[in-house]
Amino acid sequence: MKMLHRFIRLAKAAILLFGITIIPFAQSSSAQSQKNHFEKTSTSEDNDPQSIAIAEISGVGEMAMPTSMIQRYNILPKKSATVEEPVLLLTLKDRWEEAWLGSPAIADIDNDDEQEIIVPRANALIVWNADGSLSWKFNDTPGRIFASPVVADFRDDARLEIAFAARDQVFMLDADGNVLSGFPVTWEDEMRSLAAGDVDGDGKLDLVAALAYSSPADVMNAWHADGSQVEGFPPNSAGSSGCDLACYPAGCYDQNIAIGDLDGDLKLDIVVPHDNAYASFHKGSGEAFDANTMFQNCTKTPGVRYLHDLALAQQGWSNNEDVDLQSEFTSTAPAITDVDGDGVNEIVLLGHVQNASGTDLLKGVALWVVRPDASRIPGWETPFHAPDYLAGLGSFQGTNIVGATNQVAIADINSNKPGPEFIFAGFDGKIHTVASDKSEFWSFIYTTDTTVLTGGVVVGDLSGDSIPEIVFNTYSTDNDKGALFVLDASGNELHRVPLPRRGAMPVPTLADIDNNGTVEIVVSLKDAEDMVESVLVYTVNSSSVNNLIWPTGRGNLLRNGWWINPDTGPNTVKTLNEKSLLCQLFQNYPNPFNASTQIKFYLAVPNNVNIEVYNTLGKRIKTLLKKRLNAGHHEVIFNAQDLSSGIYFYRIQAGAFQDVKKMILIR
Repeated sequence: MKMLHRFIRLAKAAILLFGITIIPFAQSSSAQSQKNHFEKTSTSEDNDPQSIAIAEISGVGEMAMPTSMIQRYNILPKKSATVEEPVLLLTLKDRWEEAWLGSPAIADIDNDDEQEIIVPRANALIVWNADGSLSWKFNDTPGRIFASPVVADFRDDARLEIAFAARDQVFMLDADGNVLSGFPVTWEDEMRSLAAGDVDGDGKLDLVAALAYSSPADVMNAWHADGSQVEGFPPNSAGSSGCDLACYPAGCYDQNIAIGDLDGDLKLDIVVPHDNAYASFHKGSGEAFDANTMFQNCTKTPGVRYLHDLALAQQGWSNNEDVDLQSEFTSTAPAITDVDGDGVNEIVLLGHVQNASGTDLLKGVALWVVRPDASRIPGWETPFHAPDYLAGLGSFQGTNIVGATNQVAIADINSNKPGPEFIFAGFDGKIHTVASDKSEFWSFIYTTDTTVLTGGVVVGDLSGDSIPEIVFNTYSTDNDKGALFVLDASGNELHRVPLPRRGAMPVPTLADIDNNGTVEIVVSLKDAEDMVESVLVYTVNSSSVNNLIWPTGRGNLLRNGWWINPDTGPNTVKTLNEKSLLCQLFQNYPNPFNASTQIKFYLAVPNNVNIEVYNTLGKRIKTLLKKRLNAGHHEVIFNAQDLSSGIYFYRIQAGAFQDVKKMILIR
């Protein structure tokens, strides 16, 4: 209580000293919202516009503080909460190549302080400059590039490399489009899933791929950044998995990989669900996680059958296969996050639902939350089931149009409930948002047409008010049915922009392409018009780059599907940083603080780190750290015994990565 009174006194003093005005912001809505496209499924209290307050500091004078710091803490004048309509900024053109499911990547790959736009189309990886001109094109591949390209500093050379899979090969290219030594590596056809993470704990990123065919001996394989095999992979063939006959691998048909720390050992683990009612969870050594002892007829997680009824799952078989439900994970792009706020990550899976006999496949989708031993957390003993079916389970034969991806995006969009929300498309023509307690927040009907689907959503602030919006594009077998949608955080439709021809299958990407502080939406069209248009780039003038929560396919350019719960501590990169993606700065603790406070940060790879403290005038008052550090979790102590009460900012720079956070000192 004493600390609270001090905080109140400090707030009052700040109002007097800095001319702080508390300005309420309401969540934006639009006259374009259509009631017939919006279903509220939560309480009225949950759907009321949320009010937040931010401080605008006026009369401070010229500041030396970095612009990103000023914008983040609203020291500049407030921005409108209205989301402006996306306006076409660039049309990127090349040849006839069509897109599959590779989400575009935006990154400064050549260190010239200008972004490049990296897009897979058919068998080619195409890179455009920020002004729309073609930079280079690589098409010496064995076939189509199905999944999203991975962009990161793989070789610890302060430069970004690009990795992608084409049929039975994985490539790694430098910033000029040259194939790097050790690549391509060849495994089996077809690898539709690719992601990156340090799975063996050596401080360097590795590549992990999953296979898309019916009866593989292994569902995953992993390589170092020099193209050499990671020890223990592929797990079954290498003998590292520990699997017996009660493990059931099957094909992985659409970006079926997530990588994150599931057991707290700082070595990243791998989640690969597959085309049956089973999913493989493996450690970075290749060993499969042990199944919880509640499951009676298996010892490893790839042997746990995802029957909806927990008692049936425990025994491993159905009592009535025509009635009992199970989920299968044919096209499941999984995710990893701390759902229940206990500081330990869980696995999030979106599967398609059928009866256990497989005679009735059209029973919608189910959202699962499980631990690494396949046990279910409280409240999620059965999955969330969206049972209606319109379309999406299968591909449209002869059209090169694929079925819907069971891909979930994770973001905290409802401040009334703890934990993140899960946003995904069902087979019912709807976008669903489900809270961490398994209640449905809202659903939005985007189509009633059986030929229209979406690949998934991205989440970011398009109004500059720090409240995120939801963005997705649709595609169809028919021309002129696709569109780019923008929804607010309560599921109201804000904008719908028609897309040409058959729309866009890949998840779009949110990024600041022209470095002007606002967000662009990059849409890779399904069909190109030869030498006229392949990719459309829209700009949103009201937007801000400070809150891009899930801004591209699989959440980030590592494509690992791993989202940090900011309330429970260090896991991995939460937001898209076009240059690095390999560092995370966390909120100091305690905050407010009296004399000293702890600042934690995470490095995915070794890097030169500089941490500095600024006052509200932008003056640097202390350097806390300036040295090269290994990958992993780190912390520094800020001792403020010689400073007066007030608001301070701490800033980290690690290679190309920069971030700033606020802290409050109370005497």
